[in-house]
Amino acid sequence: MIDLLRTPAAPLFALSVAGALLAAMGLLRMERMRVLAAGIRLQTGAGHMTGRLLVGQVVALALASVLLLAGAASGVTGTSQALTVGLALAAYLYAGIVVPRKPLVEAARERVLLRRLTPGFVSYVRVALAGYEAPSALLARYVARPRAAIAPMQALVAEALTLAQERRVRPFAALFEAARARGCTELTDVAEVLAQAEDEGVDPQAGLAAHSATLEAVLKDEFTRMLKRRTLWLLCVVAVSLVVGILGNLLFVMTEGGSIVRGGL
Repeated sequence: MIDLLRTPAAPLFALSVAGALLAAMGLLRMERMRVLAAGIRLQTGAGHMTGRLLVGQVVALALASVLLLAGAASGVTGTSQALTVGLALAAYLYAGIVVPRKPLVEAARERVLLRRLTPGFVSYVRVALAGYEAPSALLARYVARPRAAIAPMQALVAEALTLAQERRVRPFAALFEAARARGCTELTDVAEVLAQAEDEGVDPQAGLAAHSATLEAVLKDEFTRMLKRRTLWLLCVVAVSLVVGILGNLLFVMTEGGSIVRGGL
């Protein structure tokens, strides 16, 4: 390992690794500044994801090269060499693929959760509007008591309230902006109906009822398909288990296990 550090290329390699890490830190800082400038959480664009993937590949290659060179310089062989190669591969996959794609995975998971919570939120808004409650008051009451079951929707509503106060816009218009930034189509349509009704001064109950019925039908259909897939998967697992069990019993009888049983009898 000391010989590796004494090579003429060691300072240049160290500078390249440091530069890759600084580029990754700068990209993360740019993402935070982008969110702060917009005031709401934005979807990750294609250009931004390309930059994340490129920087991630550079950092991953640098980390994997460091591990491989350290293993080669230390002269490890056998199991230690295989472990070093495995660690280098794991570092490459984590830094080059998992970390750059993390915003996309989190955004997709959040969209799924928001989509499932949209019918309950629509029902809450309809009941609150039927009681002649102001939009800002009903949104504030929705986030007054934090609940883990509806935490993603509460975070979005809290973000919309903050946006309404900072930009001096109507509450439902701010809700529409926050929902559109998250990329949840169903919630965006509902927020658009609310924003239009708020702007025109009309009752949005009819539009909310139509969206609620459509969304519940879609979610019910998706739930039915999910149950069918899981039932089919369970049947496949049971069938494989039965086949493996039968083959295991046949092999036991046809080999020395059968003779042991006969001898015991």
